[in-house]
Amino acid sequence: MRRRPGVDNAMRRGPHTAMPGHVDRARASRLLEAAGLNALLVAAPETFRWATGAPAGVAMGWRRLGPAVAVVPADPAKPVGAVVSDLFAAEARDAGCDPLRVHAIWPEACSVRDFLPSDAHAAMLIARATAHRPEGFARPGTFDRGTALGLLRDVLGAMGYAEARLGAELSAVPAADLDALRDAVAPARISDATAIVDRLRAVKAPGEIALLRQAGAITEAALAGFVPLLRAGATRPELGRAFLDLVQAEAARRGVAGVTAWEYVGFGASPWSSPGTLAPGDVVKVDVGAVVGGYTADLARTFTLGPAPARAREVYAALQGAFAAGRPLFRPGTALRDIHEACQRAVRAAGFPGYTRGHFGHGLGASIWSEEWPYTEARSEVVLEPGMVMAFEVPWYIDGIGGFIVEDMLLITRDGAETLAGGALPRGMREL
Repeated sequence: MRRRPGVDNAMRRGPHTAMPGHVDRARASRLLEAAGLNALLVAAPETFRWATGAPAGVAMGWRRLGPAVAVVPADPAKPVGAVVSDLFAAEARDAGCDPLRVHAIWPEACSVRDFLPSDAHAAMLIARATAHRPEGFARPGTFDRGTALGLLRDVLGAMGYAEARLGAELSAVPAADLDALRDAVAPARISDATAIVDRLRAVKAPGEIALLRQAGAITEAALAGFVPLLRAGATRPELGRAFLDLVQAEAARRGVAGVTAWEYVGFGASPWSSPGTLAPGDVVKVDVGAVVGGYTADLARTFTLGPAPARAREVYAALQGAFAAGRPLFRPGTALRDIHEACQRAVRAAGFPGYTRGHFGHGLGASIWSEEWPYTEARSEVVLEPGMVMAFEVPWYIDGIGGFIVEDMLLITRDGAETLAGGALPRGMREL
């Protein structure tokens, strides 16, 4: 099994660097108490890390309940409790999870560091390192849900929540595991607290903002370096690979390790398939993001190779007008539905009365893809708050003309919004 950098020695004892979580305990306390809940159970791998500061581990790759679960008390004075797999126990312990319960997963692993230096053979060292294992110890094929949920029950009892009211991130609990979860925590009662998790994660901690700022800076620099590569004869696979390589080069220049990236580069009259090679008159849509520490950037611009066709200019002018109408509204106290209304109204007023789009942006953070709640949609009740990081986008995909988009990353501040990424790039449809 190939382990990720930073977790190869998860089982060894010894000094580690503490990894605090990003959850705002005071805010969590207010929301949980308002809902009449004693604690919050989080189960998605990205939410587990947000709550604890420790990785959920490789067994979460199946997106099933059990490998890692955190318990966040409503009382902010109490530490976060957790169940985690043995390969990732050291990180959870050093993050301050208490109580912490550990279960075995499939890879055979142990640490002999406590017995080194030594002249003993490998067999003797390993026998010493595994002497604590009970008789008949055997690892499961992947992980054992029953064992893990039994440990969750133990954690709840140790925290005084054996009969508590618990809010669970049920959006991360498969239907196949829900009854087992309810049985494991009974007589404690479970209600859906997904909306509470969403609200907590929407306002970013300083550490999260720092990661998003770094991801945005890498993305913006890579996109600036990408523009000269938009030349006649280029293919879509070549361009996509080139952007990913530019991200890696920029991350290396900045000394940032473990950076990944994604890209939606498309050109030509078909915004979806981008057949053939880039040719004069083509519209080029570039929607991209670097990912740092699990936190993704999201930035987009539109170009044309040579002079823009008249229809493309007409469409993009409407989108620019919508961006100009919506951007000043990103400030504390603005309802997201009002931004949606302003953007859609602007495009329609520009001569496209049938234009309709579900959302004009979304939250950014650590999710399974580039979009995260909340969304700038027509029915949203969300009001912007300082600390939110939003992607503001105005796209349109028209088969026969091309794909169009302008998008920036915004940090909501006390008196407005700071452009985290996009501020150094022209927002017009650049003719290359």
